[in-house]
Amino acid sequence: MATSNTQAIPSFHADFVHDIQFDFYGRRIATCSGDRTVKVWNLDENGIFSSSAILTQSNSNTANTNTNTNTNTNSNTNTSIQAHRSAVWRVSWAHPEYGQLLATCGADNSAAIWEEVQITSTNNNTTNINKNWVEKARLSDARRSVNCVEFAPRHLGLMLATGSADGCVRIYEAIDVVNLHHWPLQGTIELEETVVHEELGVTSLSWCQGRFEPKALVIGGSSGSVLVYRYSDAARQWQLAIKLRSHARGVLDVAWAPNVGRSYHLISSVGMDGKAMVHRLKRTKNNSNPSNEDSANLTNESSKTLQCESSVELDTKSSEVWRCKWNVTGTVLATSGDGGMVKLWKSDYYRNLNLNNNDRNNGENAGLSWRCVSEVVGDIHEA
Repeated sequence: MATSNTQAIPSFHADFVHDIQFDFYGRRIATCSGDRTVKVWNLDENGIFSSSAILTQSNSNTANTNTNTNTNTNSNTNTSIQAHRSAVWRVSWAHPEYGQLLATCGADNSAAIWEEVQITSTNNNTTNINKNWVEKARLSDARRSVNCVEFAPRHLGLMLATGSADGCVRIYEAIDVVNLHHWPLQGTIELEETVVHEELGVTSLSWCQGRFEPKALVIGGSSGSVLVYRYSDAARQWQLAIKLRSHARGVLDVAWAPNVGRSYHLISSVGMDGKAMVHRLKRTKNNSNPSNEDSANLTNESSKTLQCESSVELDTKSSEVWRCKWNVTGTVLATSGDGGMVKLWKSDYYRNLNLNNNDRNNGENAGLSWRCVSEVVGDIHEA
Protein backbone atom coordinates (compact mmCIF):
# COMPACT_ATOMS: atom_id res chain seq x y z
CA MET A 1 0.00 0.00 0.00
CA ALA A 2 1.38 3.38 -1.02
CA THR A 3 2.02 6.17 1.43
CA SER A 4 2.38 9.88 0.72
CA ASN A 5 4.36 12.76 2.13
CA THR A 6 2.42 15.45 3.94
CA GLN A 7 2.96 19.14 4.51
CA ALA A 8 2.10 20.36 7.99
CA ILE A 9 0.36 23.74 7.83
CA PRO A 10 -0.05 25.65 11.11
CA SER A 11 -3.70 26.65 11.11
CA PHE A 12 -3.35 29.72 13.36
CA HIS A 13 -6.96 29.06 14.38
CA ALA A 14 -7.78 29.36 18.06
CA ASP A 15 -10.34 26.53 17.99
CA PHE A 16 -11.20 23.35 16.09
CA VAL A 17 -11.01 23.54 12.28
CA HIS A 18 -14.44 22.40 11.07
CA ASP A 19 -13.92 22.45 7.30
CA ILE A 20 -11.24 22.86 4.65
CA GLN A 21 -11.84 23.33 0.92
CA PHE A 22 -9.59 23.68 -2.12
CA ASP A 23 -10.53 26.08 -4.89
CA PHE A 24 -11.16 24.96 -8.48
CA TYR A 25 -7.46 24.98 -9.42
CA GLY A 26 -6.18 23.50 -6.16
CA ARG A 27 -3.94 26.49 -5.49
CA ARG A 28 -5.96 28.08 -2.69
CA ILE A 29 -7.39 26.69 0.52
CA ALA A 30 -10.13 28.06 2.73
CA THR A 31 -10.46 26.90 6.34
CA CYS A 32 -13.12 27.70 8.92
CA SER A 33 -13.10 27.23 12.65
CA GLY A 34 -14.96 27.46 15.91
CA ASP A 35 -13.05 30.68 16.57
CA ARG A 36 -15.53 32.42 14.18
CA THR A 37 -12.95 33.10 11.48
CA VAL A 38 -12.30 31.88 7.93
CA LYS A 39 -8.76 31.85 6.58
CA VAL A 40 -7.55 31.73 2.99
CA TRP A 41 -4.26 30.07 2.07
CA ASN A 42 -2.27 30.51 -1.16
CA LEU A 43 0.16 28.09 -2.80
CA ASP A 44 3.45 29.89 -3.44
CA GLU A 45 6.06 29.20 -6.11
CA ASN A 46 7.85 26.79 -3.77
CA GLY A 47 4.78 24.62 -3.36
CA ILE A 48 4.12 25.84 0.19
CA PHE A 49 0.71 26.97 1.43
CA SER A 50 0.76 30.11 3.53
CA SER A 51 -2.01 32.20 5.05
CA SER A 52 -2.98 35.27 3.05
CA ALA A 53 -6.24 36.51 4.56
CA ILE A 54 -8.72 36.17 7.38
CA LEU A 55 -12.39 36.63 6.56
CA THR A 56 -14.22 38.20 9.45
CA GLN A 57 -17.36 40.15 10.14
CA SER A 58 -17.08 43.80 11.12
CA ASN A 59 -18.85 47.08 10.65
CA SER A 60 -16.89 47.64 7.45
CA ASN A 61 -17.58 44.08 6.23
CA THR A 62 -14.10 43.92 4.77
CA ALA A 63 -11.10 41.69 5.40
CA ASN A 64 -7.74 42.88 4.11
CA THR A 65 -4.86 40.83 2.81
CA ASN A 66 -2.58 43.89 2.57
CA THR A 67 -0.73 42.68 -0.52
CA ASN A 68 1.94 45.04 -1.86
CA THR A 69 3.53 44.51 -5.27
CA ASN A 70 6.96 45.22 -3.78
CA THR A 71 6.60 42.79 -0.88
CA ASN A 72 6.11 39.08 -0.39
CA THR A 73 2.58 38.26 -1.55
CA ASN A 74 2.40 35.39 0.94
CA SER A 75 2.99 37.46 4.04
CA ASN A 76 1.22 36.20 7.15
CA THR A 77 0.25 39.73 8.16
CA ASN A 78 -3.54 39.69 8.48
CA THR A 79 -6.41 41.84 9.63
CA SER A 80 -8.52 39.92 12.19
CA ILE A 81 -12.27 40.45 12.04
CA GLN A 82 -14.95 37.75 12.54
CA ALA A 83 -16.77 35.99 9.70
CA HIS A 84 -19.71 34.98 11.92
CA ARG A 85 -20.90 35.77 15.43
CA SER A 86 -20.33 32.14 16.44
CA ALA A 87 -18.66 28.97 15.13
CA VAL A 88 -18.24 28.65 11.35
CA TRP A 89 -19.21 25.15 10.19
CA ARG A 90 -18.59 24.99 6.43
CA VAL A 91 -17.03 26.92 3.57
CA SER A 92 -17.43 26.59 -0.21
CA TRP A 93 -15.69 28.06 -3.28
CA ALA A 94 -17.65 29.20 -6.32
CA HIS A 95 -16.44 28.40 -9.83
CA PRO A 96 -13.72 30.93 -10.83
CA GLU A 97 -15.85 31.98 -13.81
CA TYR A 98 -17.81 34.05 -11.30
CA GLY A 99 -14.71 35.49 -9.62
CA GLN A 100 -13.14 34.68 -6.28
CA LEU A 101 -16.24 33.94 -4.22
CA LEU A 102 -16.61 32.13 -0.92
CA ALA A 103 -19.72 31.06 0.94
CA THR A 104 -19.64 30.40 4.68
CA CYS A 105 -22.23 29.24 7.20
CA GLY A 106 -22.31 29.17 10.96
CA ALA A 107 -24.12 28.64 14.22
CA ASP A 108 -25.46 32.22 14.13
CA ASN A 109 -28.31 31.02 11.83
CA SER A 110 -26.83 32.63 8.73
CA ALA A 111 -24.77 32.08 5.61
CA ALA A 112 -22.54 34.73 4.05
CA ILE A 113 -21.19 35.44 0.56
CA TRP A 114 -17.68 36.90 0.26
CA GLU A 115 -15.86 38.29 -2.76
CA GLU A 116 -12.17 39.08 -3.16
CA VAL A 117 -11.67 42.45 -4.85
CA GLN A 118 -8.54 44.36 -5.81
CA ILE A 119 -7.90 47.97 -4.85
CA THR A 120 -4.98 49.67 -6.58
CA SER A 121 -3.33 52.79 -5.19
CA THR A 122 -0.20 54.76 -6.15
CA ASN A 123 2.13 56.36 -3.61
CA ASN A 124 5.53 57.88 -4.48
CA ASN A 125 5.56 56.14 -7.87
CA THR A 126 4.92 52.83 -6.16
CA THR A 127 1.85 50.82 -7.08
CA ASN A 128 0.18 49.03 -4.20
CA ILE A 129 -2.39 46.31 -4.76
CA ASN A 130 -4.62 45.46 -1.82
CA LYS A 131 -6.82 42.39 -2.14
CA ASN A 132 -9.83 42.68 0.12
CA TRP A 133 -12.44 40.08 1.00
CA VAL A 134 -15.75 41.92 1.10
CA GLU A 135 -18.98 40.55 2.50
CA LYS A 136 -21.52 40.88 -0.32
CA ALA A 137 -24.61 39.26 1.23
CA ARG A 138 -25.89 37.76 4.47
CA LEU A 139 -28.58 35.05 4.13
CA SER A 140 -30.57 34.87 7.37
CA ASP A 141 -33.72 32.91 6.50
CA ALA A 142 -32.81 29.93 8.70
CA ARG A 143 -34.40 29.72 12.13
CA ARG A 144 -31.55 27.66 13.56
CA SER A 145 -27.87 26.94 12.89
CA VAL A 146 -26.85 26.66 9.23
CA ASN A 147 -24.82 23.45 9.16
CA CYS A 148 -23.78 23.15 5.50
CA VAL A 149 -23.40 25.26 2.39
CA GLU A 150 -22.28 24.50 -1.17
CA PHE A 151 -22.18 26.33 -4.49
CA ALA A 152 -23.85 24.58 -7.42
CA PRO A 153 -21.78 23.43 -10.42
CA ARG A 154 -21.01 26.09 -13.00
CA HIS A 155 -23.57 25.02 -15.63
CA LEU A 156 -26.44 25.67 -13.22
CA GLY A 157 -25.44 29.30 -12.76
CA LEU A 158 -24.42 31.12 -9.61
CA MET A 159 -26.57 29.08 -7.25
CA LEU A 160 -26.12 28.15 -3.60
CA ALA A 161 -27.68 25.55 -1.30
CA THR A 162 -27.74 25.73 2.49
CA GLY A 163 -28.91 23.16 5.02
CA SER A 164 -29.92 24.12 8.54
CA ALA A 165 -30.87 22.58 11.85
CA ASP A 166 -34.51 23.58 11.34
CA GLY A 167 -34.80 20.76 8.79
CA CYS A 168 -34.80 22.93 5.67
CA VAL A 169 -32.58 23.13 2.61
CA ARG A 170 -32.75 26.53 0.95
CA ILE A 171 -31.59 27.25 -2.59
CA TYR A 172 -30.51 30.78 -3.51
CA GLU A 173 -29.44 32.22 -6.85
CA ALA A 174 -27.72 35.42 -7.90
CA ILE A 175 -29.87 36.32 -10.91
CA ASP A 176 -27.49 39.13 -11.84
CA VAL A 177 -23.92 37.93 -11.32
CA VAL A 178 -22.77 41.55 -11.31
CA ASN A 179 -24.99 42.37 -8.33
CA LEU A 180 -23.82 39.95 -5.65
CA HIS A 181 -25.78 41.76 -2.96
CA HIS A 182 -29.03 40.21 -4.16
CA TRP A 183 -29.60 36.46 -3.62
CA PRO A 184 -33.33 35.70 -3.89
CA LEU A 185 -34.63 32.43 -2.44
CA GLN A 186 -35.40 30.12 -5.38
CA GLY A 187 -36.62 27.02 -3.57
CA THR A 188 -37.02 25.27 -0.24
CA ILE A 189 -36.85 21.59 0.65
CA GLU A 190 -38.51 20.81 3.96
CA LEU A 191 -37.53 17.38 5.22
CA GLU A 192 -39.89 15.16 7.17
CA GLU A 193 -39.74 15.31 10.96
CA THR A 194 -38.59 11.67 11.05
CA VAL A 195 -35.51 12.67 9.05
CA VAL A 196 -34.52 15.60 11.28
CA HIS A 197 -35.98 14.62 14.63
CA GLU A 198 -32.75 15.48 16.41
CA GLU A 199 -31.26 18.90 17.06
CA LEU A 200 -28.83 18.93 14.15
CA GLY A 201 -31.50 18.74 11.40
CA VAL A 202 -29.83 18.81 7.97
CA THR A 203 -26.18 17.93 8.48
CA SER A 204 -24.75 17.75 4.94
CA LEU A 205 -25.58 18.15 1.25
CA SER A 206 -23.94 17.80 -2.15
CA TRP A 207 -24.91 18.79 -5.70
CA CYS A 208 -25.13 16.44 -8.67
CA GLN A 209 -22.29 17.42 -11.01
CA GLY A 210 -23.78 15.95 -14.22
CA ARG A 211 -24.04 18.57 -16.93
CA PHE A 212 -26.92 16.83 -18.70
CA GLU A 213 -28.82 15.90 -15.55
CA PRO A 214 -31.69 17.73 -13.83
CA LYS A 215 -30.77 19.80 -10.81
CA ALA A 216 -30.33 17.34 -7.95
CA LEU A 217 -29.08 17.27 -4.36
CA VAL A 218 -28.18 14.49 -1.96
CA ILE A 219 -29.03 15.44 1.61
CA GLY A 220 -27.92 13.87 4.89
CA GLY A 221 -30.05 14.18 8.02
CA SER A 222 -29.40 13.89 11.73
CA SER A 223 -31.56 10.74 11.91
CA GLY A 224 -29.21 8.90 9.52
CA SER A 225 -31.33 9.31 6.37
CA VAL A 226 -29.65 9.87 2.98
CA LEU A 227 -32.11 11.40 0.50
CA VAL A 228 -31.84 12.44 -3.15
CA TYR A 229 -34.00 15.33 -4.34
CA ARG A 230 -34.50 16.44 -7.95
CA TYR A 231 -35.96 19.63 -9.32
CA SER A 232 -39.02 19.12 -11.50
CA ASP A 233 -39.42 21.72 -14.23
CA ALA A 234 -43.01 20.63 -14.77
CA ALA A 235 -44.00 20.99 -11.11
CA ARG A 236 -41.52 23.82 -10.51
CA GLN A 237 -40.46 22.39 -7.18
CA TRP A 238 -37.97 20.03 -5.58
CA GLN A 239 -39.24 16.46 -5.25
CA LEU A 240 -37.92 13.42 -3.42
CA ALA A 241 -36.36 11.10 -6.01
CA ILE A 242 -35.00 8.25 -3.91
CA LYS A 243 -34.19 7.23 -0.35
CA LEU A 244 -30.80 5.60 -0.02
CA ARG A 245 -29.67 3.19 2.66
CA SER A 246 -29.69 4.97 5.98
CA HIS A 247 -27.06 5.13 8.69
CA ALA A 248 -27.91 3.88 12.17
CA ARG A 249 -27.08 7.33 13.52
CA GLY A 250 -26.70 10.83 12.11
CA VAL A 251 -25.05 11.47 8.74
CA LEU A 252 -21.82 13.46 9.01
CA ASP A 253 -21.06 14.03 5.33
CA VAL A 254 -22.26 13.17 1.82
CA ALA A 255 -20.56 13.63 -1.57
CA TRP A 256 -21.92 13.20 -5.10
CA ALA A 257 -19.19 11.96 -7.45
CA PRO A 258 -18.51 13.88 -10.66
CA ASN A 259 -19.92 11.95 -13.61
CA VAL A 260 -17.35 11.62 -16.39
CA GLY A 261 -18.89 9.44 -19.09
CA ARG A 262 -20.48 6.91 -16.71
CA SER A 263 -23.97 5.48 -17.14
CA TYR A 264 -24.53 5.52 -13.38
CA HIS A 265 -24.08 7.81 -10.37
CA LEU A 266 -21.93 7.31 -7.26
CA ILE A 267 -22.76 8.88 -3.92
CA SER A 268 -20.74 8.45 -0.74
CA SER A 269 -21.97 8.96 2.81
CA VAL A 270 -20.42 8.68 6.27
CA GLY A 271 -22.24 8.61 9.57
CA MET A 272 -21.95 8.69 13.32
CA ASP A 273 -22.38 4.91 13.31
CA GLY A 274 -18.75 4.69 12.09
CA LYS A 275 -19.76 3.48 8.62
CA ALA A 276 -18.74 4.79 5.23
CA MET A 277 -20.88 3.74 2.28
CA VAL A 278 -20.86 4.11 -1.50
CA HIS A 279 -24.27 4.12 -3.19
CA ARG A 280 -24.53 3.32 -6.87
CA LEU A 281 -27.54 4.74 -8.73
CA LYS A 282 -28.63 3.90 -12.26
CA ARG A 283 -30.93 5.81 -14.57
CA THR A 284 -34.19 4.13 -15.51
CA LYS A 285 -37.05 5.25 -17.73
CA ASN A 286 -40.23 6.42 -16.08
CA ASN A 287 -42.80 3.64 -16.50
CA SER A 288 -45.75 5.98 -16.20
CA ASN A 289 -47.72 6.70 -19.36
CA PRO A 290 -48.63 10.37 -19.35
CA SER A 291 -51.22 11.80 -21.68
CA ASN A 292 -50.15 13.65 -24.79
CA GLU A 293 -50.80 16.96 -23.04
CA ASP A 294 -48.71 15.96 -20.05
CA SER A 295 -45.93 14.44 -22.11
CA ALA A 296 -45.50 17.72 -23.92
CA ASN A 297 -44.44 19.23 -20.61
CA LEU A 298 -41.86 16.54 -19.83
CA THR A 299 -38.20 16.90 -20.75
CA ASN A 300 -35.91 14.00 -21.57
CA GLU A 301 -34.31 14.33 -18.15
CA SER A 302 -37.57 14.37 -16.21
CA SER A 303 -38.75 11.20 -17.98
CA LYS A 304 -35.91 9.29 -16.30
CA THR A 305 -35.81 8.21 -12.67
CA LEU A 306 -33.05 7.00 -10.38
CA GLN A 307 -32.81 3.53 -8.89
CA CYS A 308 -30.32 2.39 -6.27
CA GLU A 309 -28.36 -0.62 -7.51
CA SER A 310 -26.20 -1.15 -4.45
CA SER A 311 -25.03 0.39 -1.18
CA VAL A 312 -21.62 -0.92 -0.19
CA GLU A 313 -19.94 -0.48 3.17
CA LEU A 314 -16.23 0.33 3.08
CA ASP A 315 -13.91 -1.66 5.30
CA THR A 316 -12.83 1.19 7.55
CA LYS A 317 -11.63 -1.27 10.23
CA SER A 318 -14.02 0.22 12.78
CA SER A 319 -12.33 3.63 12.68
CA GLU A 320 -14.63 6.63 12.88
CA VAL A 321 -15.09 8.50 9.58
CA TRP A 322 -16.04 12.18 9.55
CA ARG A 323 -15.64 13.44 5.98
CA CYS A 324 -15.70 12.10 2.41
CA LYS A 325 -14.74 13.66 -0.92
CA TRP A 326 -14.33 12.52 -4.56
CA ASN A 327 -11.58 13.43 -7.00
CA VAL A 328 -12.41 15.42 -10.14
CA THR A 329 -13.15 12.31 -12.22
CA GLY A 330 -15.21 10.55 -9.57
CA THR A 331 -12.94 7.49 -9.55
CA VAL A 332 -11.17 7.93 -6.21
CA LEU A 333 -12.89 8.53 -2.87
CA ALA A 334 -11.08 10.12 0.07
CA THR A 335 -12.28 9.61 3.64
CA SER A 336 -10.91 11.09 6.85
CA GLY A 337 -11.62 10.41 10.49
CA ASP A 338 -10.32 10.76 14.01
CA GLY A 339 -7.26 8.55 13.47
CA GLY A 340 -5.08 11.20 11.83
CA MET A 341 -5.31 9.41 8.48
CA VAL A 342 -6.86 10.04 5.06
CA LYS A 343 -7.72 6.89 3.10
CA LEU A 344 -8.10 6.74 -0.67
CA TRP A 345 -10.53 4.18 -2.11
CA LYS A 346 -11.01 2.81 -5.62
CA SER A 347 -13.56 0.43 -7.04
CA ASP A 348 -12.21 -3.12 -7.28
CA TYR A 349 -14.22 -4.71 -10.06
CA TYR A 350 -12.79 -8.23 -9.80
CA ARG A 351 -12.36 -8.64 -6.09
CA ASN A 352 -15.96 -9.52 -5.34
CA LEU A 353 -16.02 -13.31 -5.18
CA ASN A 354 -19.75 -13.47 -5.79
CA LEU A 355 -19.37 -12.37 -9.39
CA ASN A 356 -18.90 -15.06 -12.01
CA ASN A 357 -16.91 -14.61 -15.18
CA ASN A 358 -19.97 -13.87 -17.29
CA ASP A 359 -21.03 -11.08 -15.00
CA ARG A 360 -17.53 -9.61 -15.12
CA ASN A 361 -17.36 -9.76 -18.89
CA ASN A 362 -20.78 -8.13 -19.18
CA GLY A 363 -19.91 -5.50 -16.63
CA GLU A 364 -22.86 -6.40 -14.42
CA ASN A 365 -22.66 -5.62 -10.72
CA ALA A 366 -19.36 -3.88 -11.35
CA GLY A 367 -18.08 -1.74 -8.52
CA LEU A 368 -19.65 -3.71 -5.68
CA SER A 369 -16.28 -3.95 -3.97
CA TRP A 370 -14.07 -1.06 -2.91
CA ARG A 371 -10.53 -1.27 -1.57
CA CYS A 372 -8.18 1.16 0.12
CA VAL A 373 -5.32 1.91 -2.28
CA SER A 374 -3.43 4.53 -0.27
CA GLU A 375 -3.18 6.04 3.18
CA VAL A 376 -2.05 9.58 3.86
CA VAL A 377 -0.83 9.71 7.44
CA GLY A 378 -0.25 12.96 9.29
CA ASP A 379 2.07 13.18 12.25
CA ILE A 380 -0.57 13.55 14.96
CA HIS A 381 2.11 13.35 17.65
CA GLU A 382 3.98 16.36 16.34
CA ALA A 383 4.11 19.13 18.90
